[in-house]
Amino acid sequence: MKIGVATEDDKMISAHFGRSPYFAIYQIEDGKIIHKEMRKNTFTGHFRNDHSERHHHHHNEGGEEHHHKHQHVAEGLKDCNVVISHGMGRRAWEDLRAKGIEMIVTDETDVENVVQMYLAGDLRDKTEMLH
Repeated sequence: MKIGVATEDDKMISAHFGRSPYFAIYQIEDGKIIHKEMRKNTFTGHFRNDHSERHHHHHNEGGEEHHHKHQHVAEGLKDCNVVISHGMGRRAWEDLRAKGIEMIVTDETDVENVVQMYLAGDLRDKTEMLH
């Protein structure tokens, strides 16, 4: 299993998922961290200079399927089972959840601590904080 945490500096959790310059990616086995990597954010609209990702959502012909431009984020974090951040737009949260990624919103601030809390079952999802 892999847990991704949006971070500014590998210590503090980013205030906003899409504006986070990095993601700390933790590989977990048997409930323990066995590897950690820092992944530079090159895939959200804020870092791709893709203004349409933040403001426009497209529909295909017939309207039966929505095509949201969060596929770059889903691709960049596709190996993560869980992603934790302080905040994000509701559309990004919904789109990533639809891709099978558990999205957790928290008011915790410490990256390492939040991973340990998640592993212990003590991290409360505060989705109501979404905007």
